[in-house]
Amino acid sequence: MLEALHAWLAQQRGSDAAITELRRIATGNSRAMWFVELSDGQRYVVRVEQGGVFGTSSAEEYRFMLAAAQLGCPAAQVRWLEPTGAVIGQPFFVMDFVSSTATGRDDRTLAPALARDFVRRLDELHRLDWSLALRSDVAAADATREQIERWKAVYVTSALLPVPLLEEGAAWLHRHAPSLARMSIVHGDPGPGNFLHDGERVVAFTDWEFTHLGDPMEDWAYLVSMRGARTMPKQDWLKLFRDIAGTTVSDDDLRFWSVFNFFKGACANLTCLSAFATTNPAPNMAIIGTALHQTFLRNMTQLIGG
Repeated sequence: MLEALHAWLAQQRGSDAAITELRRIATGNSRAMWFVELSDGQRYVVRVEQGGVFGTSSAEEYRFMLAAAQLGCPAAQVRWLEPTGAVIGQPFFVMDFVSSTATGRDDRTLAPALARDFVRRLDELHRLDWSLALRSDVAAADATREQIERWKAVYVTSALLPVPLLEEGAAWLHRHAPSLARMSIVHGDPGPGNFLHDGERVVAFTDWEFTHLGDPMEDWAYLVSMRGARTMPKQDWLKLFRDIAGTTVSDDDLRFWSVFNFFKGACANLTCLSAFATTNPAPNMAIIGTALHQTFLRNMTQLIGG
């Protein structure tokens, strides 16, 4: 990997600076993160796909990160994309290394000032005029249904057998999809563990693989019911949304988008089974594709039935 990456970086940069350090810095399920330091002092992070896990692509993640940075959102500056997998066996992209306060990936605690700044910056992301940096053929009125069909297609191409509860989940989501007048950039996986900070302020949002254009309510509900659930109670999050972002999440909003997020997760997790059988035979792939898939499916079903 080191030799192949050195040759590729030298071509992209027009410089033959040697790689003086190459080490794995994160053990995410969808992407492997490698820290790279060169002899000229430049530091980068190489974000590498792991067998198509979660049905997302480096190219789309790169596209949205590039747009977000151009529009002023806190995001690492992406530099180069290798979408073919021909260099190191998997697609990847390279971004600048961002210094931050070190915390464990499983640390979900947030200081009050940092929680407020995070909500403020997420709201700013939702309010960006994405049309200045992105193109889309999807109309706002169709954005939510487009996402439902996207994740249903991921399930269909990943499952060994039909999953009737996912079929019913997609149908329920289509029946109850709320109207949307204006699309926003949706992070798709926001919350503690997926942003860098200096202790009080967000330095950069990370893990953009689920990012798309759609309804920002998806992010607020995801934060409450999933990634931020261990950080503070639901009512505390909802109060922050009102006080900082001026956003009210109704019970209907929370129910629909929680169903959607568990549906999305149940579909995406199925991709880990094929990865486990081929390119990534790690135990966590098998666990995500079976036990975690079932957990998300059960949570989705209980919300619909409730």
